[in-house]
Amino acid sequence: MPTRLLPWLLALLFACSRPAPRPQALAELWVDAAAAPGGEGTRERPLRSLTEALARPGPKQVHLATGRYEGPHRLPDGTRLVGEGPATILAATDSGATVVDASGDTALEGLTVEGGGWGLDARGPVRVQTVTFRNQARGAIRLGAGPLEGRGLRFEAGADSQARTCDPPAALAPKPAGTALGVLVESGTPDAAPSLILRDSAFVGPFDRAIRTRGGATVRLEGVCVQGARMALSQEGGTAEVERARVSGGTGTAFSTVEGALTLVDVRVQGHEYGMTANRARLSVRGFTSEHATRAGLGLTAATGLLEDVVVKDAGNYGALQLTASDLEVRRFRLEGSREYGVVALQGRVRLRDGVITGVSTADGIAGDGLHLRNVDADVDTVTVEGARGSCVLASQRAKVALRKARLSGCGLAAVAVDSRATLTSRTIDVRDTSGSILLAIEEGQLQVEDLTAKDARGELVSTDCEGETRVHLRHVDASTTRGLRAPCVQLDASAPQP
Repeated sequence: MPTRLLPWLLALLFACSRPAPRPQALAELWVDAAAAPGGEGTRERPLRSLTEALARPGPKQVHLATGRYEGPHRLPDGTRLVGEGPATILAATDSGATVVDASGDTALEGLTVEGGGWGLDARGPVRVQTVTFRNQARGAIRLGAGPLEGRGLRFEAGADSQARTCDPPAALAPKPAGTALGVLVESGTPDAAPSLILRDSAFVGPFDRAIRTRGGATVRLEGVCVQGARMALSQEGGTAEVERARVSGGTGTAFSTVEGALTLVDVRVQGHEYGMTANRARLSVRGFTSEHATRAGLGLTAATGLLEDVVVKDAGNYGALQLTASDLEVRRFRLEGSREYGVVALQGRVRLRDGVITGVSTADGIAGDGLHLRNVDADVDTVTVEGARGSCVLASQRAKVALRKARLSGCGLAAVAVDSRATLTSRTIDVRDTSGSILLAIEEGQLQVEDLTAKDARGELVSTDCEGETRVHLRHVDASTTRGLRAPCVQLDASAPQP
């Protein structure tokens, strides 16, 4: 070995043998706005100025006594602020200022952030626990990069928000929404997409949107309640998961997603215009309840996915479930007291399994369809429709519908109806107590019905205009009336059904 390399090798061995540098020790400082001047930052002699404490070098945990600390405040990397509860207040009187600017690994705990334009401007990782955000002009939290994890947070907007709880009011009387956001999660660049985890937290007061996410961000909400915000979640792209959420008292859509992936588990919405809307989105729903939506429980356009255990009560005249140009499967659903429609599906494909629809009626009480299927491929299995003032099942405008194991009762116009070149094939249909026609086929609609039982029906068994390609084909019918069977476009095969 050349001797000139020996010094370099010795230097390399010496460097590698050195122990790894220890992380810098976490300093502890105490701050009390009411302390005497000349403090050192110890528990016995705290500093008076939070700004002075934050200027100390290195990672640190700053204990804040009860009091008001005017900002703005900038938290260096490695800083943790710990207050003594809601009476420890970080504030900014300037509506254009940010109360707390947090870059890097930082934390807030046990305090209130009051006023300012933004309460917290974060580029994580940031941890926030047991913090109240109150009356920010633009929004409570803005997350631009990295992760933020919050637990036990309270977001307040409006003069009376401190006295309000997250319980829905006895009478739904939403207030006009303001312009402030609760949390904004947006990514400036795809490489630094932010992620939000929020647990056991509440939004109260007239926020415009409790949470807005856009630009590929990731959001997970667990145990969150929203009372009074115009919208609970507005998602534009990215991924959002919501579990155990309660929303009430708003005027807009509770949950909205555009071109995102949204998962809802055990979510309940009271009031709002829509319980949920989706446009070009991927959906996974397991347990969703919407009550008193002024338009529709769910309004889904160009959406894909699976919806399970869906309950909609007292929806407006856009239908309990409004499905447009989508490819969806809905399992175990219950729709009660909707105006106009139970399910209205237009274009696309829909699969409905194990559902109950009751009490569908327009305001004047003369119409209202249980299943209203237009220009759509629909596969419907094991459904009950009761008390639809119009048709219990309607296929229209070239729809192609397969209907199996249906129980239909109290249908006003017809139990099963087809028109406008739609085709409906059904098997094992039980019709009871229907004032209108049991089967209705007009305008070149085509019906194939096998294994039909119809009792206590006051209208015709078949009502048809027999125009053009209108056809009704029946096989194995047990009905209390035979009226309409002699129409020229009706064919009855009386043989026993195949097993």
